Amino acid sequence: MTLIYSDIVQPLETQATSTLTSFDQSSSKICLRQKSLTDALSWAHYQNEHDRLYYLNEDQHTLSLYLTGGYDTHRTDVPSAFGAPGKFCLLPKDAKSEWQLGQTQQFMHLYFNDDYLKQLALKVFDIDPRMLELPELNYASDAATEALVRHCLASSDWQDNHNHLAMEQLTNTILVSMLQNMGVTKLKSTVKGGLSPKTATLVCDYMQANYHRQIYLSELAGLSQLSEYHFCRMFKASHAQTPQAYLMSVRIEQVKLRIRANDSNLTNIALQCGFSNQSHMGRYFKKLVGVSPKQYWGLTMS
Repeated sequence: MTLIYSDIVQPLETQATSTLTSFDQSSSKICLRQKSLTDALSWAHYQNEHDRLYYLNEDQHTLSLYLTGGYDTHRTDVPSAFGAPGKFCLLPKDAKSEWQLGQTQQFMHLYFNDDYLKQLALKVFDIDPRMLELPELNYASDAATEALVRHCLASSDWQDNHNHLAMEQLTNTILVSMLQNMGVTKLKSTVKGGLSPKTATLVCDYMQANYHRQIYLSELAGLSQLSEYHFCRMFKASHAQTPQAYLMSVRIEQVKLRIRANDSNLTNIALQCGFSNQSHMGRYFKKLVGVSPKQYWGLTMS
């Protein structure tokens, strides 16, 4: 993106930070709708105007898209262009930014976890999670990602539970598009820690083959010839999740396969997939998928 000097606003270093309002506490902000898909993914649709605020998300990354307005909105802590419909901002977790808002604007926020994005990058692009680091983006443009957000996601009925799975799949597509098209895949030149590719494959194959039973941490650490403590650290570095979380995701995928095969006996499915009972399965399924196994069965059958 080429910026013309006259379109750049220099940071207002002389303005007192005390005049800033937190985005979360902004009195002029209106949340028009919001939707939590899973623990790792959620959406919100906002409206705001004539405000001076700072943004800081200490829990998740934020991808923001201007839907309308924003022409006289800009950052005040760094040299900044002005916003406009179709412009994206990417605000990594823990990155603080300061903003001056002008006329009424509407925008959408996608909140996503760092581990979730790294797992997606590993699965789709085979990108080592240790190498991926999100940059800040201010007023980037990408027609493909904008079309997915504006014409597919923004236009859907967020309150219709029948759209839940479609929204989750679409959100993953948006994140993949972001990685592909918005200059996000700048990789670290060096990485530290993690399992060797051979050991990582060995351990994951072992969990894939034995998901139906209890797997002890000592078994996995033995395969890697590491202590349990160091194995957990190395596994998390290589896969952006703990061994327990990885095993749980394998089990949940097996549950989904059985439900899609029109097996409605959830008690049997729970036992076949390594859960102690149906309730145990249901808690983790809802956490990772966003709906209960029974709701998922109804959605896949409809």
